[in-house]
Amino acid sequence: MDKIICFFESELSEIKSERNVLLSSLSTFKIGGPADIAVYPESREELITSLRAAKRSGIRYTVIGNGSNILFDDRGYRGAVIVTGRIRDVGVDGNIITADSGVPFTALAARAAAEGLSGLEFAYGIPGCVGGAVVMNAGAYGGAVSDVLLSSDYYDTVRDETVTISHGDHGYGYRKSVYMDCPERVVLGAVFSLTYSDSDSVRAKNEENMNARRSKQPLEYPSAGSVFKRPEGYFVGKMVEDLGLKGFLVGGAQISEKHGGFIINRGGATAEDVLKLIRYTEEKVYREYGVELECEIRYIPDK
Repeated sequence: MDKIICFFESELSEIKSERNVLLSSLSTFKIGGPADIAVYPESREELITSLRAAKRSGIRYTVIGNGSNILFDDRGYRGAVIVTGRIRDVGVDGNIITADSGVPFTALAARAAAEGLSGLEFAYGIPGCVGGAVVMNAGAYGGAVSDVLLSSDYYDTVRDETVTISHGDHGYGYRKSVYMDCPERVVLGAVFSLTYSDSDSVRAKNEENMNARRSKQPLEYPSAGSVFKRPEGYFVGKMVEDLGLKGFLVGGAQISEKHGGFIINRGGATAEDVLKLIRYTEEKVYREYGVELECEIRYIPDK
């Protein structure tokens, strides 16, 4: 493996990288052992160069943004973790905003407000980046990416080409898109069509949404956001609360006492703690309601 890593590093040119990075530092869950190497491209071109280098070297790799919807293995990751969080260019042309994949979604909503553009208020407070939001059709408070997206660009690691797809080609549904389960397609950026408004009213809506999050969600603890997709006709938080599971602990992982749909790291939680708690919750809900919960957190094993 060390020879592969050395070859991979030699292919990166001047792109920033470091070895043996604790993945807990790259995840909002604050969980995860060491990765063999982490790479920090600072442009779309450097991201593509990193992906090409990974393919040429044969190293295993995964691409992350802000690490906000991820659970890393306690043993770390054998391979390269490519982090897009430094790829942050934003362009505004009238009511059209173009954003790179690493732009924090909340920052993009704030930029839209500053420009007097409405449509991204739902995104204010979502902890992920544009790339992840496009992949999972992120949404909240009555809005979603699919409502405002015009197009997105991705790099196809198999065909070694950059592709642009329009809104209608995304196959959007609830937490669903053509990017799901297609790791060969790495989102580079997206274009959003917003509506003209005034900055004060957009900022006020942003703050309203943020205050709602603070009151209902356990933002004071590390987590990966909502654990499960919403089953049709049910609310996960309500089912969990009715089962008496709020506050239930496994090691350092706990079902939030504030919101039953969140698992939080109370301190020293391991990935195994979280996985056990997820499985326990799934079993209890299925036994009582006959509902199969679908986890929306991406678990990344060590090898």
